[in-house]
Amino acid sequence: MPFVKRLNPRYLDGWVHRDICERLERFSQDVVDGKSPRLMLLMPPRHGKSELASKNFPAWHLGRNPDHEFISCSYNLDLALDFSRKVQGIIDDEAYQSVFGTKLDPNNRSASSWALSGSRGAYLPAGIGGPITGKGAHILVIDDPVKNAEEADSADAREKIWQWYLSTAYSRLAPGGGVLVIQTWWHDDDLAGRLQQMMKVDADDPDREHIDQFEVVKYPAIAEQDEYVDPLTHQIIVDTSAHDLADLRLLRSKGEALHPARYDLNKLLRIKAQHKGGRWWSALYQQNPVPDDGGYFLKEQFRRGPPPHYKRCNVFIAWDFAISEKKTNDYTVGTVALQDENDLMHVVEVVRFKSGNAFFIVDAILSLCEKWYSPALRLGFEDGQIWRSLEALFTKTMRERERKLYPSITLLKPLTDKLTRGRALQGRMQQGMVSFAEGAEWYETVRNEMLRFPAGVHDDCVDSLAWVTQMVVESAAPVPPKPQGMKSWKDRLQAGVTHGVSHMAA
Repeated sequence: MPFVKRLNPRYLDGWVHRDICERLERFSQDVVDGKSPRLMLLMPPRHGKSELASKNFPAWHLGRNPDHEFISCSYNLDLALDFSRKVQGIIDDEAYQSVFGTKLDPNNRSASSWALSGSRGAYLPAGIGGPITGKGAHILVIDDPVKNAEEADSADAREKIWQWYLSTAYSRLAPGGGVLVIQTWWHDDDLAGRLQQMMKVDADDPDREHIDQFEVVKYPAIAEQDEYVDPLTHQIIVDTSAHDLADLRLLRSKGEALHPARYDLNKLLRIKAQHKGGRWWSALYQQNPVPDDGGYFLKEQFRRGPPPHYKRCNVFIAWDFAISEKKTNDYTVGTVALQDENDLMHVVEVVRFKSGNAFFIVDAILSLCEKWYSPALRLGFEDGQIWRSLEALFTKTMRERERKLYPSITLLKPLTDKLTRGRALQGRMQQGMVSFAEGAEWYETVRNEMLRFPAGVHDDCVDSLAWVTQMVVESAAPVPPKPQGMKSWKDRLQAGVTHGVSHMAA
């Protein structure tokens, strides 16, 4: 921080910036010591994270370690080039030169790639998804890998960023080099989300010791709990039940703004009101991609109860498949729903598994049909390549089963926009027209996925539920059986004659 303020005396720092600087100093030293550090800073927009980590930190580190190489990446090359020029400007500054002897190589100082004079130090900016050829990195900086909400919600875009990180960026690290990720946390499955998911390895996983463990630091715009720091571990702590408060240092109290000198509480509450406290406020400002009460679906909309007997209802089973190479992390999901005479949809079973084996999937489909079979059963599949690859095997296996089944099959029109596909389900949830079976072991899994939709890692249960809801919406509710009326005296008299009993009988 003294270095930052020397270069910019007007820099208005708060506790959060001093905390970041201390973490960057430890990160820098760990790189020098060859410890392969991993640091992730998750912070709201316009709070100074890039000013410190992408502009000042590279210049400061190179001043102390002029033989090191930097690769700095952002969502596009233009932003990365802008950071590159800012770092160059700092190194050229007289105030910098009065501290460090590091200088730019006059013969190699393009914004797209530059080197230091009289040393092996170098700096390469890159856009996410772009090539990084012939360069190594003692420090790999990734600042804002996600451009906007559209990209955050695109499974293809998230997958491309992940594959680029593994195949291109990560491969450029020098032995003992460090990875620094700085961003706002858009989505459970964006780069920050996937890196955190990878950290959650089982104790018996043979790769446990080799999986990158990032130091993850989240700075919500408004503190949701009292925030402390452990001076020994440098960990920010909100749950103090396992700690002695005397050993901790209070950073800020619940309800306080992150950097009041720039964004005081009133300004943040105004931003929150514009977002209606929804998903984007929670993600961009609170570093929680989904509000605790849900976003697209809300906690208050979930109702449970005993379902009616399926023989008195329309029975629907819809499947969402995941057997392509691209969807190795997704699930195949089958959902059973009953439509009763009041048009209420009862979700009575959800089958969820990972398997690319066509025989296993077909067997699961038919087993679910056998369990819930009735003349009113309808089976739904998305009309696409996956179903067409399974159709012949499904038909053959269905005919070979001991119990002959010939359910009605509905081919569902594909929709790439998952939000649009889920509108019917969302509408029914809002109207209280969906009930989940009591005591179902799958309920919490489905509920958690729905609350995190569309920002969750998985959305397979939501897709299957959306398909089955579409089938329900397009079907008329079953007609309730007519109640049997009281028999007239003529009917009772006729019954008596039929059974050989006289009307004169006592």
